[in-house]
Amino acid sequence: MPIRLLQVNAHGADSSVGGTEKHLETLGRELPHRGFEVSLLSGFPGRVPSGFERSEVLHASHWRDDPVRRMRNHLGDVIANPSRRLHELVASFRPDLVHTHNLPGITSSIWEICRRLDVPVVHTLHDYHLLCPRVTLSRPDGEPCDPHPLLCGLRARRLARWAPAVSNVISVSRYLLDRHASMFAHATAHIVRNPLPSAANGRVSPPGDRLRTIGYLGALERIKGVDELLRAAPALGRMGLTIRLAGDGRMREQVESASSPSVCYEGVLRGQAKEEFLRRCDLGLMPSVWEEPGGPTNVMVEWLSAGRPALVSNRGGLAEAIELFPGSIAVEPTAEGIVAAVEPLLGRDRWRSAVADVRVPAGAEDDVARWVSEHERIFRAALGGNQAL
Repeated sequence: MPIRLLQVNAHGADSSVGGTEKHLETLGRELPHRGFEVSLLSGFPGRVPSGFERSEVLHASHWRDDPVRRMRNHLGDVIANPSRRLHELVASFRPDLVHTHNLPGITSSIWEICRRLDVPVVHTLHDYHLLCPRVTLSRPDGEPCDPHPLLCGLRARRLARWAPAVSNVISVSRYLLDRHASMFAHATAHIVRNPLPSAANGRVSPPGDRLRTIGYLGALERIKGVDELLRAAPALGRMGLTIRLAGDGRMREQVESASSPSVCYEGVLRGQAKEEFLRRCDLGLMPSVWEEPGGPTNVMVEWLSAGRPALVSNRGGLAEAIELFPGSIAVEPTAEGIVAAVEPLLGRDRWRSAVADVRVPAGAEDDVARWVSEHERIFRAALGGNQAL
């Protein structure tokens, strides 16, 4: 009999949303070949890829389009009440195991529901949602924000009161796991780092013989250091470098208005368009000013799997990823830090050395298989260890 696994995530497995959803899509595609029957419970409407046995949505409207739904999400985090509707939905799947992810609109009350149903729970930490209503531990201007002991602290305690039902916790970095250590002190902890993607590996030509173009790929937000990159742009332009940016976010208008002979905005890219973007860049840049949880993030491994060195912020989970992934170069995420990190790479010998340091695995598909196998091992252990691999 297959193992009935229920995946639970606010945005389901809609890979257009972000990295977490791409991971759920991969698990939904791969685990049925390994003896699992995978179903999906989403907080909000979205695209459901093939591979899932069944899919249900908790809320009819999306928080991005419904201010009332957004307010109820925040209120729900504080109350974290195991509602009858959520209980009935989870029970209807008759799961052997529940794997939870990002929980806006769902809340940690699902863990208590699973305890009442006597269903083991594995939770994966992708961000700081359980500690911070803004998810980032940062203010809107990108400055660090310690959780307020009364406001954020009360919310975190309410969410954490159901955490004892989680038997195994997975984190994408040691840094993120440590930030949640007290919340999951009772659970068996695992670090499962993001897999190197197969999309660009072996299909993107090597970077040029000298540094000419710097690429930024991702959210156009202050916490990602985009404003610092724009501040550095004039100095980088005087060095003869071109900066290409792709993505979307609240700073899009500022990025578009900064367009010049040395700054090119290329919109939102996917599939082959993204591969072409990687090909036309020599160096990737990730100047995040917030404590990125991923060690590495999906964007970081995209640059490295395309054979590009990457200037990587020395904060959060990225700091530990620099030590683990050859080809990563630490950068202080300020305009001055970006310029200082780029300048040595203008020398041909230093540039050739940086390119040679990048280690592209012989088969990225093997790394995805490794990543899926690590999840399978944890799932079977959570079921009591009597499900042999």
